Amino acid sequence: MDRYTLTYEGRARFKRTKIRMDIEGKEEGYEALDYLYEHGAATVAEIEDAIGLSYEQVVSKLEDFLAWGYVERLAGR
Repeated sequence: MDRYTLTYEGRARFKRTKIRMDIEGKEEGYEALDYLYEHGAATVAEIEDAIGLSYEQVVSKLEDFLAWGYVERLAGR
């Protein structure tokens, strides 16, 4: 099963975003990044269980974050 993790650049960019979110309030759609930031590499199922979105919603968000360079896919073990 593939696992996802924040890239080095994604972690730094999200850290800045997280500071702003803590001040201004949560931004919609960043729950998966927040989970990866706090817990490290995770499967789609782990993220799904933690943030309460459907499998399809989590995959869609992760695909967006992959394209933006925030997240990378690790080979399954």
